[in-house]
Amino acid sequence: MPYPSLEQYTEALQSPHIAILEPELKRGTLKTTGLGLPLALCGGFALTYTVEANGKKFALRCFHKESRELEKRYAAIASKIKQLNSPYFLPFEFIREGIRIQGANYPIVKMAWAQGKTLAEFLENEHKNKGALQQLRGSLGKLADFIERNQIAHGDIQPENLMVSGNGATIQLIDYDGMFVDVLNGSKATEYGQVNFQHPKRSGDHFNQHLDRFSFICLDIAIQSLIINPQLWSISNSEPSAILFRRNDYIDPGSSAIFNEVRKLPELKNQIENLAKIASGNFGAIPSLSDFQQGKGISNVLISYGVKATASTHLYQGAYFVCDATNYQQVLAQVGNRIELIGRVHSIKPGWTQNRKRYVFINFSDWRGRAVKLAIWSDGLKDIGPNVPDDAWIGKWLSVTGLVDSPYDGQAGSVKYTHLSITINAKGQIQKLADGEARYRLGSAGQKQVMPIASSRNSDILQNMGGTAKPSTTTAPQNTSHLASKPVPQKSTNQQLLDNMRAKTPVVTQPSAHQTVSNIPLKPKSSSPGNKQAPVPKNTSWGTWIFLGVIALLVFRGCTG
Repeated sequence: MPYPSLEQYTEALQSPHIAILEPELKRGTLKTTGLGLPLALCGGFALTYTVEANGKKFALRCFHKESRELEKRYAAIASKIKQLNSPYFLPFEFIREGIRIQGANYPIVKMAWAQGKTLAEFLENEHKNKGALQQLRGSLGKLADFIERNQIAHGDIQPENLMVSGNGATIQLIDYDGMFVDVLNGSKATEYGQVNFQHPKRSGDHFNQHLDRFSFICLDIAIQSLIINPQLWSISNSEPSAILFRRNDYIDPGSSAIFNEVRKLPELKNQIENLAKIASGNFGAIPSLSDFQQGKGISNVLISYGVKATASTHLYQGAYFVCDATNYQQVLAQVGNRIELIGRVHSIKPGWTQNRKRYVFINFSDWRGRAVKLAIWSDGLKDIGPNVPDDAWIGKWLSVTGLVDSPYDGQAGSVKYTHLSITINAKGQIQKLADGEARYRLGSAGQKQVMPIASSRNSDILQNMGGTAKPSTTTAPQNTSHLASKPVPQKSTNQQLLDNMRAKTPVVTQPSAHQTVSNIPLKPKSSSPGNKQAPVPKNTSWGTWIFLGVIALLVFRGCTG
């Protein structure tokens, strides 16, 4: 079944007491942006909203992407988590009819809010704290043992899905979309995890209790490395989506700069070389973390260190789809998805909203017209601390990870504009880049045959990364409001033929002009912001001429028949 879009959820959740059907949540209050719109966080197949109700805090997860056997999977996962009764998991409910959008009911997940910070935030703050790292490493080891003993798998062990509290002593898992439990044995994976923490040969056929082994090994070595040499954090350009290692390093560990840096540490030389062997071996041969630490189950693979990287591994392979901040059309195609945005700061606009709350906009170009920007509202400014963006940032390159919000139409005086934005909630979302690194990452911007759309959901893409890739058939998200509100009219034979031909016709896109970003806070709209259509490309292929000719023939036959 098709699910509502981000725009449709944004519109409906402005009136949660009407849209939400679950009794407790419908009386709650949603966290909003500085524009007063519901603040959506991306988490795989679902958009996550923060709701406070009856003095408690909940995560409301609303599905916006299709997933195979969603209800069956969540029922099996919920049953297993209840049976385990473990503090590693949060209680949750899968509610089949939990929200009403344009007359149709859709499922939601109601989950208790996790305590502490994400592992990403924890490591960013504590990567120089030896005691905290040692405690964290012990906690992760216990979690890995628990998962092995119970023959389950989370499926996406990475810093955004682990909540840390007690200075590293306590860990909780969140985002259970891709979990494996015994009842699901024989099913296919619905997601493949964040690529910087996954084996390069993982595919949809791999769905069993061993999914998390590689992730735990990578995290364990990364934390040990930071305990010995905290400077490796900056040397490796670590950030929330990449702790020391990245997918490029696993694809070709022999040419990896960070693998060679860790090899210089006598205490870890054997372990990092064993990680290289595992990364170069088969997915099914990965040992448990406990066996790995004892040197058991290591693939017998010869790795040549110091060799020059191949062209395929030189292409940047980030955790999320890479977009150029000056390419409006490219970012528009990713509304509702989490991306990595690369751009040079054009201007900084601080200000105050109408209710006297502070905000800062980071503009990547002149704000007038169509543009992409960063929006840091009052809550985000508290989270990022003293390093508030100012004019000293102008001309600096940034890498930003976050959800692309819906387009917003506004007017300042006689100037009309349409803006796409990423809302900043944590300082780790923004990373400053050197000029060379920024241009290197931009080299893969819009590389649809390589980059995953959300959180690495396409096994063909994953298998092709680092090799010869097949062209992607992914297209820009479409407005599906008609699917929720009324049945789709039956089409004629000729119309079905035309639709099939359009689906087979290559989509040609061209970069938009150097566009803009905003300066003035707006009142929230009562309806969702409009989504502009992409301009029609001017360059026309032979396939397009043939397509147009067939259309003309069909029209002629229809008129004469």
